[in-house]
Amino acid sequence: MNAAPTSPASSAPGADNPLYVDLDGTLIRTDAAQELLIESLKMPARWPGILRAGRQDGRSGIKHALWDEARFRPELLPYNDDVLAYMRQARAQGRRVMLATAADRRAAEAVAAHLGLFDGVLASELGRNLKGGAKLEAIEADAGGKAFEYLGDNRADIPIWNRAGWAGFVAPSGAVEEARRRSGTRATLVSHSDRSLPRGLWKAMRPHQWSKNVLVFVPLLLSHQYGHPGALLAAVMAFVCVSILASSVYLANDLVDIEADRRHRSKRNRPFASGAVLPVEGAGAALGLAALALLLAFLTLPAKFGAILLVYLAMTTAYSFVLKRFSTIDTIVLGMLYTLRIVAGAAACGIAVSSWLLTFSLFFFVSLAYLKRAIELDRVEETTKLPSRNYWGAELATVRAFGIANAAAAMLTLAQYMSSATASQTYGAADLLWLVLPLMMFWIYRTWMWACRGKIGDDPVIFAVTDRISQLTFAATVLLVIAARYLTMEPLIQ
Repeated sequence: MNAAPTSPASSAPGADNPLYVDLDGTLIRTDAAQELLIESLKMPARWPGILRAGRQDGRSGIKHALWDEARFRPELLPYNDDVLAYMRQARAQGRRVMLATAADRRAAEAVAAHLGLFDGVLASELGRNLKGGAKLEAIEADAGGKAFEYLGDNRADIPIWNRAGWAGFVAPSGAVEEARRRSGTRATLVSHSDRSLPRGLWKAMRPHQWSKNVLVFVPLLLSHQYGHPGALLAAVMAFVCVSILASSVYLANDLVDIEADRRHRSKRNRPFASGAVLPVEGAGAALGLAALALLLAFLTLPAKFGAILLVYLAMTTAYSFVLKRFSTIDTIVLGMLYTLRIVAGAAACGIAVSSWLLTFSLFFFVSLAYLKRAIELDRVEETTKLPSRNYWGAELATVRAFGIANAAAAMLTLAQYMSSATASQTYGAADLLWLVLPLMMFWIYRTWMWACRGKIGDDPVIFAVTDRISQLTFAATVLLVIAARYLTMEPLIQ
């Protein structure tokens, strides 16, 4: 945000003119009540009480019921630097600075205590939602007849700006700008935002992660039906549906991980953690994308594929809200979710999945899940616990051992398949498949070695997609599988 003073010094408020600052969207680039509501979704035991409070006391009751002192962390909120600087300037001038917000009083007081810049707090209390006209009344009563200045951000603040002697506008919308021009209120601060909802949602959808969904093409490749236009079109449609559904899951996952992301060195810049997208906007987009994916699935592909997507959605929802907090269970579920993509691709194309493929996939992707945890643990102290995860830094060696063991099991499964009657009956040059084994061993153990050296980012799957050597390894593997299918040679290995 970029602040610009727009009134001459002669019209600036004096030391006797108090400054009132809004919280949500003004002082912070998010909405505290919305974040507490999302946090409450992870605690079903609290739902009846929240609903009961809403029926009895309306919005103020819901805000009051959402409060959980242990889970509200004002030090992690994304604050507006322009507003903070302006408040410090006002205090330096000897002015009284007040926090005036529709947020619950306890949340507002926690923010005020953390910043140490406010002389008092005006906020919502049980039975009284301090928004619009109610906030104006509270401000005028507190100001005691003196001209005051108000910093706000949305249309609900227009009545307050109209009565204020001076006004500050944070990320004003077109309607707010028009109201400001009509009122003629003197603007002391205009802090424009580069916030873009479409851009923020697109980033939160993580389109770069769609590369993981090429797994739906694996059954098509291994069944060698890629020459059939109908099967190919079905696989493409499955890719689209899974990608849309995966993006809805990424949105939901980031919503419940806001606090953990704000503690992370790079994830703190994600749209929800940084305040670029509000929680309610993300929740609406997540529901809309999930509905779109399921609608496309059941309208264009076999019902079995749609049913698998429902299972995938149920598993990912359980993972995001509950299972990710349990060690071992989380990695197994992640491995199953990757394997489920392969099963979904098979269902879309009407292909039966072999037990060999399922066994290999589960071991392989559980190994990658442990690799991800190992990367995270390598960046914390031994006595530190991963945010929202049940892993401690001291468990790094154990996690690495589990991951490498699963990688070895995957390689062993692959070797057993190559020795099976199924492979010799399916491939005319089955011996060529043995070249795939050293390629896969090279890739997975190289990846683990690089992770130990800190050369892999947060996501090993993205590393696999973007790393040049990984790309060449996978391309060589695909070529070997195709060559083994269509070439004919006498078996050399018995």
